[in-house]
Amino acid sequence: MDVRVLGPIEVVVAGRPAVLTAPKERMLLALLVLAVGGPVERDVLVDRIWGESAAPEAMASLYTYVSHLRRVLEPGRPPRTPSSVLVLGPAGYELRVEPGHVDEHRFLALVAAAEQAMAGGDHEEAERAAAAALTLWRGEPYADLRDLEHVAAARARLLEARDRARELRVDAAIAQGRHAEVIGELDALTRDHPMRERLWALRALALYRSGRQADALDTVRAARRVLAEELGLDPGDELRQVEQDILRQSPSLRPPVVPRASAAPPALVGRERELAAIDGLLTAVQEGTPGLAMIIGEAGIGKTRLAEEAVARAQERGFVVAVGRCAAVEGSPAFWPWIGVLDRLLDSAPGLPGEVRAHLPGTETAAAADPDGARFRTYQAAGRVLSAAVERGPVAVVLDDLQWADVSSLRLLRHLAETFRAGPLAIVATARDHGHRPGTGALADVFEAFARVGALWLEPSRLTTADVAALMPSQPFPGTAPELAERTDGNPFFVTELVRHLAAGGDPQKVPGGVRNVVLAGIERLPGPVVELLRVAAIAGRRFDAPVVARAAGLTLDAALDGLDAAGTIVEGTEPPGRFRFSHALVQEALVHSMAPARRARVHAAVAEVLEESAGESAAAAHHWLLGASAGYAGRAWRSARRAAAQAFRLRAYDVAAGLLDRALETAQGDPELRPADRVELLSELADARYGAGDTAGQREALDQVRRLAKQAGDRAGWIAAATRYGGRVMCPWKVYGRYDADLVADLREIAGLPGLDDAVRGKVLGCLAVELYYQQGGDPAERDALSARGVECARRTGDPVALGWALNFRYIALLNRDLVGHRVKTAEEIVRLGERAGDDELRAVGLIYLVAARLEAGQAEQGLALVDEAGLFVSRMDAPYVEVIYDWLRLSVVVMRGDPAEAERIHRAALERHRVTSLWGAEENAFSGWLPLALVQARHGTLAPATLAGLREYEGPLEAFVRDVHALLLLLGGHEEEARDLLGPWHRQPPVPDDFVWLVRLAVRGELWSRLCDRQACADLYALILPYADRIAMSGLSSLLWPMSRTLGLLARVTGDQAAAARHEEHALRISTTMGADAWWC
Repeated sequence: MDVRVLGPIEVVVAGRPAVLTAPKERMLLALLVLAVGGPVERDVLVDRIWGESAAPEAMASLYTYVSHLRRVLEPGRPPRTPSSVLVLGPAGYELRVEPGHVDEHRFLALVAAAEQAMAGGDHEEAERAAAAALTLWRGEPYADLRDLEHVAAARARLLEARDRARELRVDAAIAQGRHAEVIGELDALTRDHPMRERLWALRALALYRSGRQADALDTVRAARRVLAEELGLDPGDELRQVEQDILRQSPSLRPPVVPRASAAPPALVGRERELAAIDGLLTAVQEGTPGLAMIIGEAGIGKTRLAEEAVARAQERGFVVAVGRCAAVEGSPAFWPWIGVLDRLLDSAPGLPGEVRAHLPGTETAAAADPDGARFRTYQAAGRVLSAAVERGPVAVVLDDLQWADVSSLRLLRHLAETFRAGPLAIVATARDHGHRPGTGALADVFEAFARVGALWLEPSRLTTADVAALMPSQPFPGTAPELAERTDGNPFFVTELVRHLAAGGDPQKVPGGVRNVVLAGIERLPGPVVELLRVAAIAGRRFDAPVVARAAGLTLDAALDGLDAAGTIVEGTEPPGRFRFSHALVQEALVHSMAPARRARVHAAVAEVLEESAGESAAAAHHWLLGASAGYAGRAWRSARRAAAQAFRLRAYDVAAGLLDRALETAQGDPELRPADRVELLSELADARYGAGDTAGQREALDQVRRLAKQAGDRAGWIAAATRYGGRVMCPWKVYGRYDADLVADLREIAGLPGLDDAVRGKVLGCLAVELYYQQGGDPAERDALSARGVECARRTGDPVALGWALNFRYIALLNRDLVGHRVKTAEEIVRLGERAGDDELRAVGLIYLVAARLEAGQAEQGLALVDEAGLFVSRMDAPYVEVIYDWLRLSVVVMRGDPAEAERIHRAALERHRVTSLWGAEENAFSGWLPLALVQARHGTLAPATLAGLREYEGPLEAFVRDVHALLLLLGGHEEEARDLLGPWHRQPPVPDDFVWLVRLAVRGELWSRLCDRQACADLYALILPYADRIAMSGLSSLLWPMSRTLGLLARVTGDQAAAARHEEHALRISTTMGADAWWC
């Protein structure tokens, strides 16, 4: 595991970036990293994350974030097993990670190593260590804790270390004769740190060695003026000595000799094993079996070269080959690699219906009201194209550089990997094996999906000494294969570049060890205008259009083409004309990082200007504007990002849209012309994008801000819209279990009392208020009943059956109480009728699912189960993934009850997987709920995994008491009575069961538990509590169907000695269970 805090918080687990969506979750991790080696108290975490605005439910929210963070940090940990990374002890939460796995500690160690090497005269090692330290730097340290005062000292220490690393790197570069390379960076450094005399001295030295004696003297004089004006001091000894040496033209200032390089063609060596595996994959695909291959490895290891060889071999076998290259800039259009692939394959798939083509990636047909459905239609359309193409013969899809892919492209790849099961299709992908796109886990999800379906994994190894020898020229050469292999560590790109360098007569003792230095050493020998052109091209991206680069560089196209031709590091593409690329990504990256930040920003802005003028509003233009914002373009940057986000939303790339809007909001802070209304609109759009991307917690966070800002600005319509948009069009639009938002409730009450609201608006407000009151401590179900009833009446007056159906949806949720099940049955019946009347399959499916659940809970087993298949029929006829998820959880309990554990486990896995790709909250909560009846069966038959019990012991959160009861019952079923008693304690210390939709299930579990413990007092108390619900079936909302409550009552009555009552209850339970077709243990 690698934790990164030198910038926005990131976690890389097993070489793959993890998902950290919610800002507060990132804050939590950053606070734990800051305290690595010790615990942080829970109250301290709440205080630092929520501050003075901490609500009573903040601790419950903390538990939720901790739970999700544990899954992020240990994705392979079996469910309900204890965490070994994020642990809870008496003093609080502690992140147990070695300091070497935190970038902050590695960074400081590298800076110290650079200091030591520089002091010892090892300039090459000093530069290597300083450069390695700086590559870890991604932005402001602990950026997610920007406003916390106690972080200031740690941040200041890291900023000072970074400044020293930059100084060491340029100092070491100058000592190795690369003075011209660092002049621009030193210009920026002296502007940023005018009091650091050492930087002025280095700048003067670099200018002098570049033949600019006058500029060198001006630099010393500028330093003298700054020191005198700011501090009233004269320069120190070093700066005065440099000045004297310049005036005397001292020989000590002469630069080292710069080596020359020439080109040598690369070759594919040392890849016999990988090529044999690719041949085997292609053979299997030709025989009709789909095959996947993932080529992973470090930069320069030869992934793309191997993929190109796979393309050539597939074409030789008669495959139709489609190649998608992921652009090495964040501003690439959504679905970029897939657009090219599918365009190519459409030629092999004629006759596809127009509705399929309309939903292909790259088309703008999404409906904002149904992002889940839109996203799935896009996935299905892509799958249809592939299916049609393979009907005509074998197809190979090659996706290069997945680390650069947009999230939407990665999610489509994951979907196809998991669902494409028949036909001669090969998908070959390449990716770097370390996180390269911060803040997302989409690439990790692709890796997981490939592994799950048995993909071929190719990890090209470093070259052996024999391989290196094969790349060396036959004529006399300054170096041996073992020396080069050791120096390059066998990296093919490093080997090739170093061979070129030495073949050109470069001094073996002076050649820097890092490839960046090798690359730049060759580029420095080019004419100045060509170097500047290459830097502009590098900013444009690894692949770029010559006309765009020419205009951004202020050159004619002919002059630019001549310069690119002279560079030797640029390869011209064939499609489309005018498209070029750098010979390797590392060349482009080295050029970008050789530029001072201020210079980079100006060039990004120049490229953005050209892109905007020539290509209209594009994601690429937005990307460059954002990176150029610091050069005075904040306003243009955030507006461009907003337009690009709107385009991404229409393309169903909701993750991309959310990322762009996040950056737009951050950049907009630097725009002096930003209006409050602009910020409200950005946040509102961000809420929609986050919901579409499945981040309901993030949606809520954005809507909270919109609501407050709109209210403060007197924007009544915006205030109402924000207050009623939480959750979107889903069946259960409330928050995490037990969470109550007093501020939102207060706003909804205030809005409900406003005069002049039309019935449609007032009905929605009342419905939302009724649902938001659900978890109010001491809340009155009668109030929720009354409010939701008023909302329904408002909707009824509109005459719109669909609006009325969704108002009844709110009412059903508000009535999730054991004493209101009869009202819920009637509500669900009316939703079904309205769906039939309006011809709305979605509404009808929702109503049927509600009706199944309500009738089962009411004890109407036969009528409820009779509707399960009918509900499934309507679910299958529509394209609403959230309805499929809820139906899956409901069906899971029915399958468990009927004694088919294998099918139940299959449904459980599928439901959880489907849930995670929708915008519904609570995937893990529903997984626990769906797992419960399955676990009880497994424990009864002795097949429950021991690790499951350990995981339950680790749980903390709002369901802690319930989980403890479940844990104890599972222990009892496994024969561990003493351990169960120790876990529970005496009956009189048991907490009361909250009055919510889980009440019946919790009492059923508690009754089973204490009857097995034969505690007469507990059984008597529980019997009295449950008796009014003797005709019910234990069910929590829409899942966790257990057994008739009469079964529990029979067990309790046996312990208390009322055998006659026990017999009556048991007879009733047997009759209901028989009707349900339940497994014998459920009776």
